Formats: sequence, structure tokens, C-alpha cells
Amino acid sequence: LGFVSHSMSLNVPFRENPEKILVDKTLPPNASRNRLDEYAKILKVNGTFREGTQVISLQSEDLIFGVEIGKVSGDVRYLVQNRPDDTLDSPDKLPSDEEAVMIATQFLKDNNIYPEGAAFRKTEQEYERSTDKNGTEIRHAGRIVVWFGRTLNNLDVKGTQLYVEIGGNGDVIGYLANWREYMPTKELPIKSPEAAFEDLKQEGLRTSQESPSISITNVTLAYRTKAGAYEEEYLEPIWIFSGTATADKTSSESVSKYIPALTGESVKSLTS
Repeated sequence: LGFVSHSMSLNVPFRENPEKILVDKTLPPNASRNRLDEYAKILKVNGTFREGTQVISLQSEDLIFGVEIGKVSGDVRYLVQNRPDDTLDSPDKLPSDEEAVMIATQFLKDNNIYPEGAAFRKTEQEYERSTDKNGTEIRHAGRIVVWFGRTLNNLDVKGTQLYVEIGGNGDVIGYLANWREYMPTKELPIKSPEAAFEDLKQEGLRTSQESPSISITNVTLAYRTKAGAYEEEYLEPIWIFSGTATADKTSSESVSKYIPALTGESVKSLTS
């Protein structure tokens, strides 16, 4: 959806950038029964063990509580099927965002599942919603989702998924961790931001506006991990380009895009 624009300018002060980056190899996922049992103990899930083609799981007999580990990435998910609940998780029973962050952080640390490199990023309030006859929004059952990000080798790891869902009275009603393990391999050459910008212009940048003028005002080096359903050979270095797309004086929007940072020869050396 939207429009792809190739008209853009790089408006970032030139600074000295690294010519190489440390690339980490992705280690095989741990989707063992022992690890599943450890999480089941933390999350107080008792029930039936199941093994499918993609996940192993423990499911309570009433099918309300479940914990699963993905075989592809080792990602862990905890589900409570009957929450949010209209009575237990009404808006007046939910904690504040600040309280939810404290509860989620303490939950991770107390259970030794607060990984190195993790840091709080944001909260999201999710509610079931309806409107009255006057069109006024009414909030019903909800939860506070506390998101944590990741840094590795002093760089952000984009695509990381680590969150704790907090319900009424501070209950933990959901958890997800797509947190792969890595082993440093070697430093490899990367594209300059100027070379990566040329790639960006070739690919174009999608916006909601037709024929906008795009000004790139920030360029950042980072890593990008894949979603838990996808295999990953190594942690990919990327350049992140962000800025503003403007179609006229009254219409503008923030835009960003990831561009692979490794040179072609670096990629070949990894995949070989």
C-alpha cells in the first residue's frame, strides 16, 4: 500500500563511521523439554506435553494456561486464554504504566529471565473497545504491554521481541521472548552510509503520499534479528535511514528504512 518514492536527499552531517563491524553467528536454538519445564515452573503451568512440527508446549488440562517454545528460534511464549477478563482486567484495576514497568522488570529479574543487554523501551495499553450511542469510546477489559529492547556490541538489535503483559491487580498474563543466542565470529567490512544511501535510492522508500520530497536526517548503524518463525544464520548489520517525507507544506510524515550494511564480499564470506 502507498507509494514508493526514489526522490530523497541525505541531510546528515558527515562524521567518521566504522569501516568494519563485529558479526555474530546465531547459535542453534534450545527447544528442549528441560528448558520447557523450567519455564513451566516459572509460569506455574501444569499440564500435558505436546510436540508439533514447529513448537513444543505444555497446556493446562482446562486449556487456559500454556507455555511453548519454538523449534526454529527457541522463542518462548506464555498465554493465558481467558485474559483480559471484563471483571479482572477492567480499566480501573489495571496498574499505571509506571507500575506495570516495575512489575514486569521485577518479574523478569526475580525469575532470572532478564537477559544481559535488555532495557525497557515502551509500554502499550491494549483494550477491548466499543462506542455508545453518542459515539463516545468505552474501554473494557485491557492489559499493559511492557516492551524491552536489546543491545549487543553497543548497538541496538532491531526486531527483538521481549515483552510482559500485565493485567488487573498486577497479574502477569502474557510473555514473549524472541531472544536468540549469539557467538562473536569476526569483524567484516561494511558499506559506508553514503554507499548504503545509494542502495536506498535504488530501492525507494514507501510513503502514504504521492511524489513526496524525502529528507533523510538520521543514519544509524544497528543489527537486525529475524522473527521467531524464520531461521537465522547470523545477526545482520544494518544501516537505518530515517527522516521526513513532505508532499506539500501541510502534509508530512516520518519515514524510515533498513538497508543491509555488509558488503557483498562480507556476505559471501559468511555464507560460505
